[in-house]
Amino acid sequence: MTIQACLEEAVNTLRKAGIGSPRLDAEVLLCHIMQADRAQLLMRGHSLLTDQQLRCFRQWVARRELKEPVAYIVGEKEFWSLSFYVNRHVLIPRPETEILVEEVLRVIPGIDRRPVRILEIGAGSGAISVALAVSQENMQIVATDISPAAVAVARQNTVKAGVAARIDFFVGYLFADLAGVFDVIVSNPPYISDAEFLTLPDDVRKYEPPEALLGGAAGISLHREIIAGGLRYLAAGGYLVMEIGATQRQPLAELLEEAGSYANISCRQDYAGCDRVILARIL
Repeated sequence: MTIQACLEEAVNTLRKAGIGSPRLDAEVLLCHIMQADRAQLLMRGHSLLTDQQLRCFRQWVARRELKEPVAYIVGEKEFWSLSFYVNRHVLIPRPETEILVEEVLRVIPGIDRRPVRILEIGAGSGAISVALAVSQENMQIVATDISPAAVAVARQNTVKAGVAARIDFFVGYLFADLAGVFDVIVSNPPYISDAEFLTLPDDVRKYEPPEALLGGAAGISLHREIIAGGLRYLAAGGYLVMEIGATQRQPLAELLEEAGSYANISCRQDYAGCDRVILARIL
């Protein structure tokens, strides 16, 4: 079967399954099998696939037909112009989370100490810590996650990016077993409410780890604990930077104010105009 015929077969299959981007998904899957980019794939439309390539492609299309995310099928996702290994033990990195990285990099020049000591809570695939490490050398990063399987994925990604020597990982809940203080605490904690979780698309709800998504009844349970922990683990003048849901700015700003030691509370929107990152500086 030719590449073109194979793609048309896959597009029809995925369209019937209700996949929102059938052609793009089919092309991405076949690109990985053929080890080619999309332009090369289309230029070679009349070339024949080997039996092994066709068999693998049809297996992958069948998985996507069941709504499994493309990133899990191919085993990678781009973030911060880097390729990250991902599997079902970690949340798939989202483009909007790059804003979290941007905000950390923005506040670092205002910190007097060098190297800057950074703590990431909930490392997942390691995307945030790795993006920070490749962007600026003069920092020491500690990253924690409650999932040993997630930490194993994150460690693979530090090796892949060449920054393994600059990021220390710990398995544990939030601040468990940590020592010392940090100049920045950064986190993309679970922030989906229990009610909202039921409305998520199958790609997310059925495949991505629920412990990386669910943030309690209002979606801010983990934020609340991180705010409290920051009182102990942030150095004077240090920053707390957290990703948030689109409706969580006000309740989290109130929690920061009630804590009594945070100032300069602000929020950054993503490029869709939704509140995405909340920041505060410890007094």
